[in-house]
Amino acid sequence: MEHDLAPAPVNSMDADLDLAERVRGAIHALDVLRGSRAQVDVTVSNGHVTLAGVVQSPMAAVEVARAAADVAGPGGVTSHVVDDAGLSSRVAEALSADPRTAAIPPGYQVSSTFGHIKLIGYLTPEQAQAATAVCQAVPGVRTVSTQAL
Repeated sequence: MEHDLAPAPVNSMDADLDLAERVRGAIHALDVLRGSRAQVDVTVSNGHVTLAGVVQSPMAAVEVARAAADVAGPGGVTSHVVDDAGLSSRVAEALSADPRTAAIPPGYQVSSTFGHIKLIGYLTPEQAQAATAVCQAVPGVRTVSTQAL
């Protein structure tokens, strides 16, 4: 009786799930994220890793991408991880460029904490509603809250 001792073929979906778990483990082990509320989403398709999320600093974004690349191997990594300051800037740019919010007078504040946007300023209810819609359309934004003065 002969036995085939060749390894069983690896299911690409199982390999992707395994790679995603290894990348998540590498990211969660980073000192730069330890104790933070940063969330980085990891997806893998055919061995290619895609990262999305918001972290507290540009250095943390670089470290997340590096950790994923160290694990990913030849499939590669695409990182859409941004830092809070960069996200705040993108939100402010979107607010100033969108016709629904461009007329809001300067002086309001935009801040991001792990993708949770807070707008503080002299906003009418209509302006706050429009600003919320504009903010929610910016990639990386998780939630939006407004505080009228």
